[in-house]
Amino acid sequence: MLSCLGLLLSSVCSADTKLYIYAAASTRNAVDALIKQFPIQKNVQVAAVYGATSALARQIIDGAPAALFLSANKAWMKEIVNMGLIARHKTAFSNRLVVISSKDFSVDLKISSGDDIIRALQDERLAVAEVSAVPAGIYSQQAMKTLNIWPLIRDKLAQSANVRAALALVERGETPLGFVYQTDARASPYVHLEWKIPEHTHDRILYPIGLHKNFENNPEAKQLFSFFSSPKGQKIFSQFGFESD
Repeated sequence: MLSCLGLLLSSVCSADTKLYIYAAASTRNAVDALIKQFPIQKNVQVAAVYGATSALARQIIDGAPAALFLSANKAWMKEIVNMGLIARHKTAFSNRLVVISSKDFSVDLKISSGDDIIRALQDERLAVAEVSAVPAGIYSQQAMKTLNIWPLIRDKLAQSANVRAALALVERGETPLGFVYQTDARASPYVHLEWKIPEHTHDRILYPIGLHKNFENNPEAKQLFSFFSSPKGQKIFSQFGFESD
């Protein structure tokens, strides 16, 4: 059994039954809030493990004890489904891709196009999640290509393991600009939301939730799976900037 040390848990390790939610890093604040609102029985513990969707998916494939998998894109969920590891799945909510700036970046920005991003960036770097595997990075690369700035910006990227790590680069002023999710920008008091990138420039940012086959007959896991799309669950996620699909 996994030790509580090393996991980002949302409750104390003292229950008979443990349900682990493997959730995309961008959902951390919202999932923490949802866990607190979930009607947990006294012998059940719900905990969350956060990280890049790609890393979490690989851990689940390797046998990690996930009851639920909350993915930041459909592709990784499909990968797990195709391996026969998911009993059921559905779209929980959606998100937006945005450009943020560090509050230490003194330039008065007016960003409404790809060209504006290039002008504002000048010789600095742009924070993004890893564009080859992490959903936020994949969406960012799609947007840059559609905006016709990819050849000009690809060598200026400061790539991170997940979107929250990209956010942190901008928060600390290590990069003046970054591509993150709307929910990340909303969660941080240290960045400005400069521009909501048009949705047509990239695939829709959908978050599917899946119930692992090992828990398809577990009543608490099934209840937790349903709670994500319940009116109360949707209200919690909307408070953090996620949108109902």
